[in-house]
Amino acid sequence: MEKVKAKTLKKPERLSSKLSMKTADIVKQVNSLANPGKPPVNWFEGYPDARAAVHVKDGAYLEDSSKNGLIFGGRVSKNQIKDIKVVAYQGNEGGIYLEGAGSEAKVCGGVIHLLGDGKGVGGPATGAAVKNQANLTLRNVIIDSYGKSRFCTVAEQFSTLRAYDSLFISHGVPYGEGIASPAGLMATPPPALEIGGNCRTHCTMSNSYSYFYDSKIICDGWGALSTETAEGFVYLEANDCDIIVTKRGYGAYADPDCHDYFNRCNFDIDGMASIIAGEGDMTFTDCTAACATYFCLMHCVMGVPEEVGTLVVKGGTIRARQELVKIKSHNAQIEFTGADIKSDSKVLVHTVLNDDPCATKAGGAPYGVNVIFKDMDVSGDLLHEDPERAMWISLNSTTLKGAIINGNLALDAGSKWTATADSNIILLTDIYPAQIDAPEGVTIKAKGGQAGAYGLAGGGRLVVEE
Repeated sequence: MEKVKAKTLKKPERLSSKLSMKTADIVKQVNSLANPGKPPVNWFEGYPDARAAVHVKDGAYLEDSSKNGLIFGGRVSKNQIKDIKVVAYQGNEGGIYLEGAGSEAKVCGGVIHLLGDGKGVGGPATGAAVKNQANLTLRNVIIDSYGKSRFCTVAEQFSTLRAYDSLFISHGVPYGEGIASPAGLMATPPPALEIGGNCRTHCTMSNSYSYFYDSKIICDGWGALSTETAEGFVYLEANDCDIIVTKRGYGAYADPDCHDYFNRCNFDIDGMASIIAGEGDMTFTDCTAACATYFCLMHCVMGVPEEVGTLVVKGGTIRARQELVKIKSHNAQIEFTGADIKSDSKVLVHTVLNDDPCATKAGGAPYGVNVIFKDMDVSGDLLHEDPERAMWISLNSTTLKGAIINGNLALDAGSKWTATADSNIILLTDIYPAQIDAPEGVTIKAKGGQAGAYGLAGGGRLVVEE
């Protein structure tokens, strides 16, 4: 049988992102957009008088600057902390704080309980924090916090945090309908993120690394695991962990130059499992996810046109009540391989224009939205409603059932697409008519290398225009 001829179309190249911002630059830019004409607010700065129960600096345990009255059990030295119990009732009090080169400690067993509103991100008032080339390992540790901006764990400024068999819970303060939200810039999530809350559980920033093993990370809103303000590079990895959002938040967030990896993790999310902003990336391997909204939200704000967000899913089972992936005015590389994915809304990928005033403007030849399915049997629509860039779809050893709106489609010899509603595509590969199907009453309008009309096995029609 004669093949349906493809249309020759040049795909834009992926260009290197030149974005490089320090924390101070981000603070300045956000203030100019969201706080114009007012005294600048640095939401990263903590209390100047903050003190931790255990303070290690440059490799030395500083008993004088440690707030020993917060400790109710355990043994403490500069590099070994065992069965520690900390109760802190004030927002400027924290658990364990390591800073400076040579600061390295292991915590074996412990409970750290925090109350009171925090301030900033990281520092001595955190449950456990590392800064300036410090290294901290937590084993069998419980940290729970109550109060706005009350982080359980933070790693920043070339530091490393590792957690094994531990539990981290941030509750924030009550929020929701009829409850006044905390005031102040970045005291609550930006509206464009479509979430709520006033506290995150963990944050990795500024050239730092965080690793979680066999642990639970829980939040009552906003976010469980955040990677942001990379200043060049940030790495987060979670293995065999439960990531839980009880109310309107995200499981993980990746800012530009943040690289997040999740292996065999379970995401139970009232909200979305992930948010990728700008040139950030996330990889999920053999994970499960149940999401009340999306599996992934992708957007680009205050960035450059070359930025591309990357989402890679290898195996696993993913469920979302709304679109599986929602993309707001962002270039994207999305790859699903051998995964079981399903959207209750029957939409797999949906692109829209971003109504955020901070949205990054598209460049002259945007890389576009690239969606790749490999070794998949998948159902759902691909809806492209962002006129500023194209959507490029590749099916490799995949069967897809669903509508495609405004997509550039490539199929290999082992793939088949069945349109479940009227669709319009540009055909990028020569295919046999049997590789495309549609039920009676459904028409696929395609642009290809040669005009023609084809009756399809299911009763629908394929109409090709040059």
